[in-house]
Amino acid sequence: MKKNSSFMESFFCAFKGIIYIFKTERNFRFHIMFSVLVLFCSLIFNLSYVELSVILIMIAVVLTLEIINTIIENIMDFLCKDYNLNIKIIKDMASGAVLVSAFISIIVGLLIFIPKILVIVGG
Repeated sequence: MKKNSSFMESFFCAFKGIIYIFKTERNFRFHIMFSVLVLFCSLIFNLSYVELSVILIMIAVVLTLEIINTIIENIMDFLCKDYNLNIKIIKDMASGAVLVSAFISIIVGLLIFIPKILVIVGG
C-alpha cells in the first residue's frame, strides 16, 4: 500500500474512515447522537467556554476510543477467524475502555448540567 502523497489526500482518507465507521458501527452512531444532544443542551444552557471545552474534550475521548475499539475488533477478526478466548478478552477490554470513558463523560455532564438545571427548577 502506497503512502498518501499529500496532506489533502491524507485528510480525505481519514474522513472516509470516519464515514465508514459511522455507516457500519451502531455504537458510534449512538455516541454521535448523544454528542449532538449534549451540544444542543450546551447552547440552551449557555455554557461557559471552559464548560463547553470540557464537554468537547469528553466527546472527543469517547468517539476516539470508539474508533480505536472498532480498529482493534477489526484487526482481531482479521487475524483470527475462529473463536479464541484471548481475542475475546482483548476485544472486551477495548470495549471496556469505551464504557469507562462514556461513564466518566456522563458524570462530567451531570456535574456541569445539574447546577444549571437546579437554578431553573429552583427559581
